[in-house]
Amino acid sequence: MLNIDLHLLLVFLQVYETSSLSKTARHLKMSQPGVSLALKRLRDHFADPLFVRTPKGMAPTVLAQALHPSFHRSAQDLQASLSFKLNFEPMKSERVFRVAMSDFGQLIWLPHILEHLCQEAPGISLEISSIAQNIERELSGGIVDLALGITFQVNNDLYQQHLVSWSFTGLISKEHPFTGEEMTLQEYEDAKHLTVSSGSTGFNLVNKHLETLGIRRKVATNLSSFTGIAAILMRTNYLMTTPVQVADMVMRHGYLKKVRLPFDIPPMNFMQHWHARQKNDPGNRWLRTLIASLQTSDDVGADLRFSKFQTPLNLPGPPDRVGGEP
Repeated sequence: MLNIDLHLLLVFLQVYETSSLSKTARHLKMSQPGVSLALKRLRDHFADPLFVRTPKGMAPTVLAQALHPSFHRSAQDLQASLSFKLNFEPMKSERVFRVAMSDFGQLIWLPHILEHLCQEAPGISLEISSIAQNIERELSGGIVDLALGITFQVNNDLYQQHLVSWSFTGLISKEHPFTGEEMTLQEYEDAKHLTVSSGSTGFNLVNKHLETLGIRRKVATNLSSFTGIAAILMRTNYLMTTPVQVADMVMRHGYLKKVRLPFDIPPMNFMQHWHARQKNDPGNRWLRTLIASLQTSDDVGADLRFSKFQTPLNLPGPPDRVGGEP
């Protein structure tokens, strides 16, 4: 069976319109033997000459006249498909983006993302979910469009972009018995600690690091999320080890203060992750670019207090799969 592609359709249509093999060759930038060969393939398939020589040029046969309308439509449809591009207009879009986000992200990033959406894309909606353990599967399955949280090792089908690195501090009530600015290691170990068990928050990284240092904490309360931490710290003598940016945010809503920790904790990297299937989606790219732009936005600088490190974090993996443009 003949595989009729756009090339053969265009030869047929040009010969039909010009009644000339030489004009068809010039128009399609082909050699005349090439046009004759294409026409021969069509003739062999349909067992019909399709075009015959006359004093006025190449005249279509009855079969060619019958084929012309469908060939014309097919060529138009195929050309439209080959030139098709996805378009995304933020101000006109009513798209719903499904974004998985850690507690940190929902506390610090989400309000500013929504503020920008209200101004730049009022019809767009977000469905926010927590980052689950199977987040890679949710991204690859299209259940989630974008994920914002701590870094994790990506496979060859996932991309990630570094957004910010957060350092850690201690957070206590201003009525806490400790009145200094920096705790000793003994004071830290003797304190009652408030922790969060959600793996997406990065506290598991803190726990692992403290284990490597041989530091043991007395956990008084372990929460599943950040909800209520300001109220709890205000009414107790608990100590919380948390990113500085989170502490600054929470201190606005409670009678709290920061204390320096007696040890160093590697900064926590906050990333946005997406699957290869979303890489060239103009809507997804627009949202990723918007989120990345918040790094330098003056209105969120006080909340995010970004480090000067603005380039993508280099993690193990193919260079074109990690970091780079949103």
